[in-house]
Amino acid sequence: MDQIQTVVANRWPAMASVVAVLACVFVATSLLGRGGDSNNLPLLGKEYGHAEKRRKAFITNGVDFYKKGYQLFKSKAYRLTTLDGERIVLPRNLMEEVRRLPDDIIDINTAFDVVNEHKHLGMGDRKLTEFLIHIIRGDLTRSLVRINPRLSAETARTITDTMPPCDDWTSVTVYPTVLQMVAVISGAIFIGPDLCRAPEYLHASMNYTMAFINAVSKLKQWSSKLRWLGRYFTPEVDALHAERKKAHAFLAPVIRERREAMRAGRELPDDALQWMLNKVDDFGLSDDVVAETQLNMSMAAIHTTTLTVTMILYDLVARPDIISELRDEIKRVLATTDGVMTTHALFEMKLLDSVMKESQRVNPGSLIRFQRWVAKPVTLSDGTQLPAGVMVETPHALAVQDPELYKNPETFDAHRFLDLRNGTVPDPHGYKNREQHQFVTVTKDFMHFGYGRHACPGRFFAANEIKLILARVLLDYDMRLPDGVTERYANLSMGASAFPDPTKEVLFKRVKGDA
Repeated sequence: MDQIQTVVANRWPAMASVVAVLACVFVATSLLGRGGDSNNLPLLGKEYGHAEKRRKAFITNGVDFYKKGYQLFKSKAYRLTTLDGERIVLPRNLMEEVRRLPDDIIDINTAFDVVNEHKHLGMGDRKLTEFLIHIIRGDLTRSLVRINPRLSAETARTITDTMPPCDDWTSVTVYPTVLQMVAVISGAIFIGPDLCRAPEYLHASMNYTMAFINAVSKLKQWSSKLRWLGRYFTPEVDALHAERKKAHAFLAPVIRERREAMRAGRELPDDALQWMLNKVDDFGLSDDVVAETQLNMSMAAIHTTTLTVTMILYDLVARPDIISELRDEIKRVLATTDGVMTTHALFEMKLLDSVMKESQRVNPGSLIRFQRWVAKPVTLSDGTQLPAGVMVETPHALAVQDPELYKNPETFDAHRFLDLRNGTVPDPHGYKNREQHQFVTVTKDFMHFGYGRHACPGRFFAANEIKLILARVLLDYDMRLPDGVTERYANLSMGASAFPDPTKEVLFKRVKGDA
């Protein structure tokens, strides 16, 4: 009711004609919110009352709900009312069984639509998503060995161009600096080395994702049954569509020029935009979809990589002994490849890989993973019933910080996953293949990149890019915390998500001589 009162007070002239309709909708919503649920799984938070009251309690206490649920139902599924209604939270011991269910039972696409408010924002068409995944798996990942020299050269160039001179200790605001780096480096592969520095491309790459996140988060403040209305009174939604329109305006002539080059038989670039144009007709899609796919590729890659690199730099700058050890490893590996950061060289930087994964473990980003929509009812082996029309998820962050799975989970252990890969410590997970502890690997014990057949297809490209950036920064710069700062910068939280503070600064100084 408070949402409607605010809207009416601020926009009465525009709302006068629909007050009666809204009153009816709200009454219906309230009655539905008080309805019962026949599901036999325990309901967490039922002491708050009906569904709408539980949803509001989740807004302010979401993290506490998940923690309590993990403690009470570690090996049993339970129900929880979230921003999008009731969900079933699955324990780790059921994940292997659930991930094997076919897509017509456990549907990731509908889950994606719910999470990203597709019905109200019109983003993420399924054919487009399938096309993007095909390009990432079929072209980007398979091309990594071929494109890695270009990626490495672009990384070195971009870091030099983006960072200040740093002849002496220089303060750098980390997040926006890394964001600029990642946008250019990724763009060199996504759209080519010339356009990746175009102001219009960088604006779209860096701002479209934030506009999308802002629109979704603001819309979810409305009750799910009132978002059809809230969409029209959420300025962030209008801002998202404006950003989308500007991005399409920039990409349209670029795509036309590529088409002309294809018809004329001229030499074509080796980048994701061209891979898309080579295959878009086979998928029965338009060139306008290519522009949208480019936007979605940037949205999927650039901010997530930026958040990861920023988290890792915050972890490292508070632990200078690890920086020294990492630099020694990078130099040792590059000595065997004539200084070239080949794909194999990146693989051999195993301490760096361990640090990257440990940073993900300590800073999991989101409490939950494996969000799926139950399209058909199914009963699991332990008797858990998953009814059709409900979302399921699993508390990833609480698992990777569980002392039963990771010894001393509150401690940042740079060697944790290196020791597990080398077999120098007992493996509590009992994996037959020790390479399961690599940064890019997905398991039921570590779902940062998802789990099962729909795990993030771009994680291999992301891992290469992250390693290239970190290795270059560690070789070329010393870094330290500002005077008076003695501990790692604390993460910020929003709902069930955590992210690095984008305002924090780190002091950098270029390493003298030959790195």
